[in-house]
Amino acid sequence: MASSPHVPPLRAFARRGREKALMTDWNEIRTHFPALQGRVDLNTAGGGPMCREAFERVRQYFDEFYREGNTHWNVWLERVEHTRQKLAGFLGVAPDAIAFLANASQGLNLVADLLAGDGRVVALSDDFPSVTMPWLGRGRDVEFLDSPDQLDDALRKSPAVLAVSLVQYKTGFRLDLDRVSALCQEHGTALVLDATQAFGVISIDLEPIPFDALVFSAYKWATAGYGIAPLVVRRSLLEERGLPSVGWRSAREPYDLESTKLDLTTEARGLELGHPPFAGVFALAGALELIESIGLAAIEARVAHLLDELHRGLEVRGIPIDSPRAHNARSPITMIRVPDPAATAAALAERNVFVSARGEGLRVSVHYYNNEDDLETFFEVLTPHLG
Repeated sequence: MASSPHVPPLRAFARRGREKALMTDWNEIRTHFPALQGRVDLNTAGGGPMCREAFERVRQYFDEFYREGNTHWNVWLERVEHTRQKLAGFLGVAPDAIAFLANASQGLNLVADLLAGDGRVVALSDDFPSVTMPWLGRGRDVEFLDSPDQLDDALRKSPAVLAVSLVQYKTGFRLDLDRVSALCQEHGTALVLDATQAFGVISIDLEPIPFDALVFSAYKWATAGYGIAPLVVRRSLLEERGLPSVGWRSAREPYDLESTKLDLTTEARGLELGHPPFAGVFALAGALELIESIGLAAIEARVAHLLDELHRGLEVRGIPIDSPRAHNARSPITMIRVPDPAATAAALAERNVFVSARGEGLRVSVHYYNNEDDLETFFEVLTPHLG
């Protein structure tokens, strides 16, 4: 039966996700991640295992290069553009808004240059350093907020830029993107987002969102490994400001190889400067293939189920949770309080159970490739260390 047109889109998306999640063979999905054999990986927020599809795409590239040299250059460029188009569909943007870079820090530095001289920047004091350091390094006036709860008041003062992670790596707090982007638009504030702790596990549709730039590293929830970080930039921003750095592929017609004058593209691919990071792009292509075959709605539903199971297990054992519990603010990252986080994380690693020590707690992150057995093993190994 077709869904009613009166059902809100997000509710319909969640319902379809739950239905597909029930039909998905999650045990088969686990076989796409050989690194999970004999270990419990609850540390995706630190770095996820690479999926088989990503590995095979990279292996194909290196095999071609090793055996046939540079003769596949045009084929590789075609694959890059296909991946750009595929990712654009995931994010709800035009392909020409996407640049492929090596890491998120590189992208955020380019964005800081694009928005140079625009005034005060607002950021969270506990955000990942990649989000804040590019602004500090340029001598910008940065107002640090101690809590996301202060964002509304800070934005009403019309700062020039809000630089923030969509999901906070220390707490798992998930930004209300619709509300915050609307406030930024209302007060003329540029919105710069790091989606490293979101892409691949949380659906992101930028089409209705007023934003200026978004970047994510794909070695966590996207399961594409290190070396690839797409940057999405509002096309009109590039048209207004121009490219902050240039290379031969920044030219409007790069294969004219004109070296005596500048005729620059306003497409985001100009930010790549030279040749694309082929291996990383192809790894991302493979990872997107897997995500698409499962469906983001099913991934979100699966992760929500595992998160509920994790939280129930923590409550039963009286283990305090220091992450948001409300569905609109929580993420797959859960911080828990334990007596000695670093020692506990090390002890769990000796038993092949992997989490992260962060501050005064353990960071536990669940992804779609985890299962109930992983959680049971985690609790079994953790319990003796609770004091």
